Amino acid sequence: MFGITFFDDAHHGDLYPLTLTRPAADLRTGILSIAEKWARLLGAGEVSYQTVTHLSALFPERAATTWFINGRLLPDANLLKAMETLEQGAVLCLPDGTELLRKAGSTSQEKTYEHPVVMIRRPQDLFLHNAEQIKADFAWITRDRESAPLDASNKVIGAHPVFLEPGAKASCSIFNTTEGPVYLDADCEVMEGSLIRGPFSLGAHSQLKMGTRIYTGTSIGPHCKVGGEINNSVILGYSNKAHEGFLGNSVIGTWCNLGADSNNSNLKNNYDEVKLWHYGTQRFEKTGLQFCGLIMGDHSKCGINTMFNTGTVVGVACNVFGAGFPRNFIPDFAWGGPAGFVTHKPEQALTTVRRVFERRKKHLSEEEALMLRSVFEMTKALRNWEE
Repeated sequence: MFGITFFDDAHHGDLYPLTLTRPAADLRTGILSIAEKWARLLGAGEVSYQTVTHLSALFPERAATTWFINGRLLPDANLLKAMETLEQGAVLCLPDGTELLRKAGSTSQEKTYEHPVVMIRRPQDLFLHNAEQIKADFAWITRDRESAPLDASNKVIGAHPVFLEPGAKASCSIFNTTEGPVYLDADCEVMEGSLIRGPFSLGAHSQLKMGTRIYTGTSIGPHCKVGGEINNSVILGYSNKAHEGFLGNSVIGTWCNLGADSNNSNLKNNYDEVKLWHYGTQRFEKTGLQFCGLIMGDHSKCGINTMFNTGTVVGVACNVFGAGFPRNFIPDFAWGGPAGFVTHKPEQALTTVRRVFERRKKHLSEEEALMLRSVFEMTKALRNWEE
């Protein structure tokens, strides 16, 4: 057994608001987070992080490390093969100088890696790569393993498999695996009448409510309750979209809640290219995408019937409500909606976090509370109503 340290490079901020509260390697695309992919593929005994200051107490660095891996880098067969030949101290870089990984050692030998790689460069990359990542994760997670039985009340269409971990259950639902497999993690549940198109992944202890419609390329992390209609989206975990409403081409952080009948647009009425807010440049940037929906940071909530416009970014610890479309960028710790915003004070936000945690039998640590207070201060300039 050995250790992996995931390092955040200068592009960590390009993934805000999702990485305001986590290292890049803690992001999910496919079945697993980036850190989980590498740790399982390499058989690592311990994982640690080299990350930004306000996250370091929650994601500490430990001493025993064999590999240092860029937290935005997704593993593939060519990378794993290249790692087998690296000597101690060797550094693997892209031709543009981006460091991919290095093997612990006193010497420093830089090698250029000529193969294409997949790196998460913007939040939307999580759903753009999600379908292929589900397929890749599924292939080695289920290799030489037998699925738990799928209840005979379900119908499966297509050649790809449906794989159930122990305790997973599904009733009276339709699984279309024509385009990819379906993975149901431990103790999750697919309730009656759900319609699911693979590739799809449902996390441990998560639940699809009755009549849920899931389209290709969707991943739902652990401990989520989901209903309505979802297309090519990633929910990182511990978040709820339990009722009707559409979520498409989106990424939802942890500890979020989407109120009943909330919807997001993922296509502009004029079919134009979608722009997304970028924290670093503090402006809306072209994505090159025609379909792009909602990016929502951790601990954010929206009230019933909330309508999010195409390409909306919601920061950390926001509470959004009210009739009409809110603006396309909602700064962190915002409270309000189309009628305007006030500041969601840290103590108010932390009180809600504690209540939500208690429902899941979790405790808000001092380190996590301090991290959220730090995010509040870091994003103060974005809340222009405070000026």
